[in-house]
Amino acid sequence: MGRGFSTRVLGFSAATLAVFGLVVASYAPGTSSVPQVRPGPPPRACAKFAAEKGSDSNRGTWRAPFRTAQRLLNSLRSGQTGCLRSGTYTTSRRFVLDFSRSDVAVMGSPGERAVLQGIVVVRNGANGVRLARVSVEGVGGANTIQVYGADFVLEDSKITNGWRGRSCLILGDSSAGTAVRPLIRRNRFHECGSLGEGNQDHAIYASKVVDGRIIDNTVWNTAAYAIHLYPNAQRTLVYGNTIDGGAPSVRGGIIVGGDSDDASNDNVIEHNVVAYSATYDIDATWEGPVGTGNVARSNCVWGGAEGEIDPDGGLVSDGNVVGDPRFVDRAHHDLRLGARSVCRAVVSARSTTRTSGGRAGG
Repeated sequence: MGRGFSTRVLGFSAATLAVFGLVVASYAPGTSSVPQVRPGPPPRACAKFAAEKGSDSNRGTWRAPFRTAQRLLNSLRSGQTGCLRSGTYTTSRRFVLDFSRSDVAVMGSPGERAVLQGIVVVRNGANGVRLARVSVEGVGGANTIQVYGADFVLEDSKITNGWRGRSCLILGDSSAGTAVRPLIRRNRFHECGSLGEGNQDHAIYASKVVDGRIIDNTVWNTAAYAIHLYPNAQRTLVYGNTIDGGAPSVRGGIIVGGDSDDASNDNVIEHNVVAYSATYDIDATWEGPVGTGNVARSNCVWGGAEGEIDPDGGLVSDGNVVGDPRFVDRAHHDLRLGARSVCRAVVSARSTTRTSGGRAGG
């Protein structure tokens, strides 16, 4: 790892935490859907609206909303936010949301549950895009959320493709573009990929990414890896995630690696809880050049079928704790830590980076 990057993370200064986006309000997923409330006045932050019973010939106001998510997105000017009212949004086109412009946001309207059924793409050159407070249900045939622009934010959302195939989120691609400085935080990923594809489908696939931040997500039931830093992930922080890597996954945990041409370098895997993985909880693999500067430290790992951590060169393991997380209700994916879990020490240490307390789980 580059010395400067390592020192900043170890220092936990206010400036450091701001750089990595770690000084954030906590999010307690806890439930499978956003609680429903009686709609109040239109949120001030929402410039335009879409609703299940709207029409794309409408003006996109609170009382006359659009019908489709893409029409909502197309109506936004730079700096504006479009809000999805409760309902399910589908498409007859390839993408349910196709971000091709910069500095726009689409999110669920506060207190309502919006479901996007289809594929979401953030194209190369679409920078500063935000997607928040939604459920995304991939339809298979392609990675569910595809990010090729800079400064993308995905937060407070639930992402799945119901075992229909491919990864739930891919960050960058050698041909489509590099994901630069993406922030993926406080999301829940589950039933990602196809079990028939072996180790090819993941929850979060950081394929070609620079300066990424993958923070405070909860992952369970993914076909292969929960977080896959391969083959070209550079200076990416994987922090505070909670992962149940058990069956039916064939891998389950976090891996950093490279192919015959590229290697992932200077990545930090820190303060995560990773348990029950089908292979190793945290792993490294290199098909050609061996990565440098990758660190796995201060994580709590438990019950990997082949072991907890397998650095395999190119990954330094430091100060990790082996202990049962004692998830409150693993069968129902309540991944909060039990009262006697030794992993609480890891969570307590990472809680200093938050502005308030909360649960890890979903």
